[in-house]
Amino acid sequence: MTKILSTIGPVSGHKNLNKLLNKSDFIRLNMSHNTFDWHKSMIDKIKKLDKNKLILVDIPGVKPRTLNGDDIKISKGQKVSFSYNNKSKKNIHLSNPLPKIELQPKTFSLSDGSFEFKFNSFKNETLTGISLQDFILKPKKGLNVPFSKYNNFLQEKVYISFLKKIKSLKFDFVGLSFIQDSKVLKKLKKKYPEKLFISKIENFLGYKNRKEIIRYSDAVMIDRGDLAAEVGLSNLTDYSDRIMNDCNLFGKPVIIATENLNSLMTDKIPSKGDVTNLDYYISKNADFLMLSDETATSKNWLNTLNWLDTYLKKKLKNFKATSAISIEDTIKNFKDQTLVVFSKKGYFFKKISSLKFRKLIFFTENEKLAKVIRLKKNFTSYVVKYPKKSIDIFLYKNIKKNLKNIFDKNINAYLINVIFPRKNSRANSISIIEKKDFFK
Repeated sequence: MTKILSTIGPVSGHKNLNKLLNKSDFIRLNMSHNTFDWHKSMIDKIKKLDKNKLILVDIPGVKPRTLNGDDIKISKGQKVSFSYNNKSKKNIHLSNPLPKIELQPKTFSLSDGSFEFKFNSFKNETLTGISLQDFILKPKKGLNVPFSKYNNFLQEKVYISFLKKIKSLKFDFVGLSFIQDSKVLKKLKKKYPEKLFISKIENFLGYKNRKEIIRYSDAVMIDRGDLAAEVGLSNLTDYSDRIMNDCNLFGKPVIIATENLNSLMTDKIPSKGDVTNLDYYISKNADFLMLSDETATSKNWLNTLNWLDTYLKKKLKNFKATSAISIEDTIKNFKDQTLVVFSKKGYFFKKISSLKFRKLIFFTENEKLAKVIRLKKNFTSYVVKYPKKSIDIFLYKNIKKNLKNIFDKNINAYLINVIFPRKNSRANSISIIEKKDFFK
């Protein structure tokens, strides 16, 4: 079943926090908003309520955001200028330098493409455009210039500075904005080998270099808002498909972000467009659907979360229970089956990470791998301590403890035990198990 990644914000971070945790498989904190102390307090509360809940800390990158303290009314046809260095009162000031504009765009936009401007000029590090609509500009809205290039050196500097700042926080994954190639990613992984990184592919260079980015990432997020604003709406579906296909080839979890259920921010039931959107990404085997403003700032966040949780469970009921296939068939033919895998070091996961199963339950001593596995659609992991003796009793006890998860609708499951944990090792035993086997 596709899982839920919920963003905690001002409206959901206090009252009913437990309800948000119960309905969410993964929790996101966006460090671009609110204070460090607020985020620390939220993480402490989450871990106190559920110490095993996975937390993603999304750290700010170098995307320029507007620094207006108050709302600004922008009229259609109005000439508006944006600048980081030029502090003229006529300009809207930005949090970071503008990216390198290699090709003059026809338009640029604010707030994930919601508000467009006709390109007018780019002089003295000041970008000027003509507004194509009337709107109210809220503070801290991101600016996107299509097919532009961000400064990798500055990106790396910002990431390292922020990682030092948050080193005391108890999070599980780090979200990296606007990753354009694997260079920065490799440096960060070398400098922080204990961290797990989720790369956000959200501009043309990120898409172009997606394979090398996916290869070195622990998971990938497709930020459809920024990606659409950077490459054009007409390319969004095609680019998203190719990113998801490559994530599947490399066996990496994929998260679909931005405006998945925006209609529920104001309505009790979602729009047909939102439902169609959900069904599309579920059919494409997305591992996670992310809720951003839907759970961070909307007063209807709990209704949204309840609706999505119910909807995904209804989708799961459509799966048909299957009977066993012969042991002689290869694991690649197990796509409709439930697999229970015991792999002490976790090396065996690499062999099956790109395959799709009805459900995979993975037992391992490898804590970092266990966290990554939990991001994959239909995959569950448990960290266990292998005994020196009595492996059979160890297997029996762990399976019996998790019978409800293993045998939800299926008659039987395949038990794969990697007895000798070494690189390139094969499954040493494969057997069919049934629920009744554990009530003797």
